[in-house]
Amino acid sequence: MNNTWTVLADKAQSAVRDAQAQLNAVRAQVDKLEASLAHLDRLRDDYIARYNETQKNAHSIQDTITYRKFLEHLRGLRRKVETQLQQVHLALAEAKHAHTLALREQVKMESMVEREERNRALAAAKVEQRALDEAGLRLFNLR
Repeated sequence: MNNTWTVLADKAQSAVRDAQAQLNAVRAQVDKLEASLAHLDRLRDDYIARYNETQKNAHSIQDTITYRKFLEHLRGLRRKVETQLQQVHLALAEAKHAHTLALREQVKMESMVEREERNRALAAAKVEQRALDEAGLRLFNLR
């Protein structure tokens, strides 16, 4: 039987699912940005290794300028990704907090449903006991 508490418990459960989905999405963003940072680091390391290898041979000043520009470009990209990562970490903290609040609300609503069920069972037991007492009195009065 649906009552107010079960409806609210269902809504709370739905809110927990939504909060979990949001949390998973933000975690995926964190993973993606961290992978981007690792990729940029690998690119930089590979480029430095190749440049150092070419340093053994004759090279032009233009090669050195290009090398420095590319490294500066990689540093700029890394800073952008780090900024995005900081923002996503804030969003992750907010999503975790929202998930925790939704879980709390769900537990609260489930306990209210249980309390309502206990109250119904007690009321039914009282009605049953009253009926048994009345039947017992009738039997006693018939003797």
